[in-house]
Amino acid sequence: MISVIKKKDEPKEEEKLVEGKTSRINSMVLIPKKRNGEEGLMLVDINITGQKWSALIDTGASDLFISEKTAKKLGLLIKKLNKKIKTVNSEEAPTVGVVLNVELQIGEWKGNEDFEVIQLYDNDYVLGLNFLDPIQTVLFPWADQIHIVTGPLPKIAVLVHRDMKVGTKVLSSI
Repeated sequence: MISVIKKKDEPKEEEKLVEGKTSRINSMVLIPKKRNGEEGLMLVDINITGQKWSALIDTGASDLFISEKTAKKLGLLIKKLNKKIKTVNSEEAPTVGVVLNVELQIGEWKGNEDFEVIQLYDNDYVLGLNFLDPIQTVLFPWADQIHIVTGPLPKIAVLVHRDMKVGTKVLSSI
């Protein structure tokens, strides 16, 4: 939550958040949707090279990542680099390379970005903090939304969807 309420300053009954009611956070207005019990990782629809995909939003990841299989499928030129990646509970492993200056669109936001090409097994794309920070992304998991505050528009609200692979609990690691 954006603000802290001391126990003795508990809001009046009419001020408490109620599902389906509008919440205001400075100039942002959030209208929570009924989640129907959806759980899991946060995914957002993206557009790359004119094709719609789903990308994992991972605040534990550092950069933008694309699977080698998907980069090849899109015909993106993979520049080989001598870099390594470290994931949770694993040894460092070499990356495949990087694809440069790829047009990426999320909602109304557009930009050209570099993606690290690595072996990914569950998702084709991962959006990490070194991408989310500069475009000033605010996550609202309880409302299934992200807001992008940077750019010519005051803010861009983008809905996310959830995915729980086969009902299992997940520790996100690439």
